[in-house]
Amino acid sequence: MSSRGSTAILAAALLTGCALFGGKVNMSASPSMPAAEGSARFSETRNGNTSIVLRVKHLPHPDKLTPAAGSYVVWTQANKDAAPQSIGALKVDSNLSGSLLAETPLHTFDLFVTAEASGETQQASGQPLLWTSYSR
Repeated sequence: MSSRGSTAILAAALLTGCALFGGKVNMSASPSMPAAEGSARFSETRNGNTSIVLRVKHLPHPDKLTPAAGSYVVWTQANKDAAPQSIGALKVDSNLSGSLLAETPLHTFDLFVTAEASGETQQASGQPLLWTSYSR
């Protein structure tokens, strides 16, 4: 992810505040997708990891984007110097809604969604479309 993308995530987190532990937070959306909505709920698992329940609405199928993509991928990033880590591909249904349940060992991180050529990609190349920050 470019430093401009990381800066945008950080700026949005500072303006909107960080997600609170155990709470639901609305994600910021890219100006390129003004109708997109996302929310994330975070909780601690029995083994001390962070559980993430991500829900999105009004997200067009990735093949309808310009340029077209193959999948939406959800990422965590521990800090601006760390490489983003994929936590899964986000599938969008015929109602333009989707959800993803994932777990991460991180306790403080940025969470964001990008459009990628493949859901199996290991490196974020697209700009963040939805994002938030979390800290417990």
